[in-house]
Amino acid sequence: MVQYRRCQIVQKDETFILLTVEDSIKMKMLRIYCQMTIQHWALKYVLEGLYRSPVHTLLEKGIKVVDAGCGPATWTFEMAETYPTSSFTGLDISFVFPETIRPVNVDFSICNITKEIPLEDNSIDYYHQRLLVAGLTEDDMRAALRNAYRVLKPGGYIELGEVNFETLENMGPIYCQFNIIFTGMMKKKGLIPDMGDHIGIFLEETGFENIYYEKICVPVNHTNKAGKLMWYDIRETGLSLKPMIAMSNPAYEDNDAYVKYMDAIGEENAEYKTNFFYCIAYAQKPFE
Repeated sequence: MVQYRRCQIVQKDETFILLTVEDSIKMKMLRIYCQMTIQHWALKYVLEGLYRSPVHTLLEKGIKVVDAGCGPATWTFEMAETYPTSSFTGLDISFVFPETIRPVNVDFSICNITKEIPLEDNSIDYYHQRLLVAGLTEDDMRAALRNAYRVLKPGGYIELGEVNFETLENMGPIYCQFNIIFTGMMKKKGLIPDMGDHIGIFLEETGFENIYYEKICVPVNHTNKAGKLMWYDIRETGLSLKPMIAMSNPAYEDNDAYVKYMDAIGEENAEYKTNFFYCIAYAQKPFE
């Protein structure tokens, strides 16, 4: 790929396609959207559903729901279509959700959930948040949960879903090497690679009660459909980390070499039957 002024020249087969920078941004956003959509379907397959909290009856009757860190709103939209009598608000720090096409019971707001959530006190029945491990420090998570506590009604439910990147089962040597570099980078940024192991504690410290915690073993590139989908998600994340991984090994500055490296990890995961852990916790705000 060669950059030239405000355009990019991309080779495909024997032809060349001229893209503006704006087109390239759209392609990058589309790739992120596809990745997060596949991530959603993988988790739905693993969980055998969309959530764990005991809110089905409430959702059918009609409640107010927040999806924090909603991204392209795949979970938000499916929930809104499944429960048309409930209303859903997607929150994200950037404008990555659809601008116009959406269910009538969905709204969005751009905000930093660690600073302020633009909702009234005691106004939300169910607060959903997952996979922000790569975006929140320990202090950020505590601040976000304090804000969630404020907007939840007494008796309202909060549900968190996070992973543990540090403790994986049956890692081979190539993936182990990659994971040491990856988790090391996270720690340098103040992030928590094993966030999933701590979400129940964070909820308790914030003041929530009736905490339920579950740790689910998820295959990576083996066993079932979820394993294949999860590997796609992990591979896309790994490819996006190329500049940082290449700092530890200059050989991976070459695109082809780095793609082969990621594919070797995938093959190794299938051979070693590598698994990671997806952790879920839900709890209630105390009744006053």
